[in-house]
Amino acid sequence: MKLNKSLLSCAVAIAMGTSFSTFADTATKSGSVSDLSTKVSVQSTSNSMVLAQTQVGNTALLLQDGDGNAMQVTTIGNDNTTEVSQFQTGNFVEVTTVGDNNVQIYSQDGLYNGALTTVTGNNNQLYVSQEGEGLFFNNEAINSIVGDDNIVDIEQGTGGHWFYNMDMQGSGNELSALQTGEWHEAVITSATGDDNAVMVEQDGFYNTFRVTSLQGNDNELDIEQVGDQNAVTLTDLYGDNNEFGVEQEGADNTINFTAIVGSDNEVGIDQEGLANNVDSALFEGENNEVMAMQNGDFNTTTAELIGNDNELTAIQNGSENEAYMGVLGSDNEFTISQFGDVNSAHLVNFNGLGNDVNLTQLGEENIAVVESSYPDVSLTSNENDIEITQDGLQNETMVTLAGILDSNFNQIDIAQNGDFNLIDMMVEGSGHSIDISQEGENNWVVGTEQSPFLVGGENVTFNVTQLGNDNIVEGGVIGVNSTVTVTQIGDGNTATITQM
Repeated sequence: MKLNKSLLSCAVAIAMGTSFSTFADTATKSGSVSDLSTKVSVQSTSNSMVLAQTQVGNTALLLQDGDGNAMQVTTIGNDNTTEVSQFQTGNFVEVTTVGDNNVQIYSQDGLYNGALTTVTGNNNQLYVSQEGEGLFFNNEAINSIVGDDNIVDIEQGTGGHWFYNMDMQGSGNELSALQTGEWHEAVITSATGDDNAVMVEQDGFYNTFRVTSLQGNDNELDIEQVGDQNAVTLTDLYGDNNEFGVEQEGADNTINFTAIVGSDNEVGIDQEGLANNVDSALFEGENNEVMAMQNGDFNTTTAELIGNDNELTAIQNGSENEAYMGVLGSDNEFTISQFGDVNSAHLVNFNGLGNDVNLTQLGEENIAVVESSYPDVSLTSNENDIEITQDGLQNETMVTLAGILDSNFNQIDIAQNGDFNLIDMMVEGSGHSIDISQEGENNWVVGTEQSPFLVGGENVTFNVTQLGNDNIVEGGVIGVNSTVTVTQIGDGNTATITQM
């Protein structure tokens, strides 16, 4: 008997429409080259098996050993158990389950094997195991799930295998995948529902994981990648109270978030290794938490967010780190901690009030830039609390809040310890409280012709304390009812303050 595999052909064709090379950070990885993607439209010329189970309490054990075998299993009813085993090359199994409390177990050991599963119902359990040589001898597993409280467990070994969850509709489902080896790909193209849990572990290098659409609340996504040049891409995540956790250990790993919309979501990122990167497009919502921790050298963190009461944290341990965070909203909290050399942090709060900015840089040649509504003077930035601590050599701080006196009642505290520190400040507005402490040699708080250090408006308190030699305070301070205090302890220090 011959069995046409056109259904899997269509599914594979859809899955292969966006290949690994589009998303992964390696141009050398090809798309799937297995017989499933290139020859699946032909009919099997070897053995085939068709099994249909209906009603309740059936059990079936199926085994095929050889090449080019095909198996089609259909289970309609409840409490049925089906176990399928296929060995060797080019085998295909299609499992369709309609009903509740069914158990489907199938394993494939060999090359170019494929499994296509459709589950409709509740409390079903699906276990898939694929083993083979890997690396251009790919096995593939494709799932479609409609229902609640289903359990799907995928395990692929050796390397070079593909796993696709084409569609998951329902709540309380649990999807787990373990891929060991190199060049694996795991994809969730669409997931809709609440209280779903997705756990993916990839061990090796050149692995990738993608979510193209996730909609719902209280979902949990946990990804772990161990190895080099792995990639995680999360796109179009909509909902509230979701938890996203990504852990990468190795070198040249990347994490990219695009379009996270919702409130009370939590994003946790942990990268260990060299030349890692975390990037995000735009978050929208309230009470979201984003934390990125990077241990190693050449790290980069980027986060952008629109909303209120959000918390963004970046911790970088190593050299040549760079972190950028941008928020449009109020009562948000930024925290960047950099421990190492040649760090750069760029904190931006474009429009809002009551934001809390905390920046700590411990190391040499650090640069910190804190901006606000400038250069768009139609925006405002009021009642923000900005605290900057730099400990090391040749640190620089530039604080710019507004353009034309439209940023008010901000608290700014800057502490620098080291030599050749520079503070370039504009601020403007009224009711600010600014405290600057510099300890070391050749530190500057600049202004006048070199610009800025203006600090304008009324009722401004401006305090500078410099401990060391050859320090300079130039300046401005514009407006009335302002108080300026400059304390310099050491030799060869210069202070020039202009009040208008």
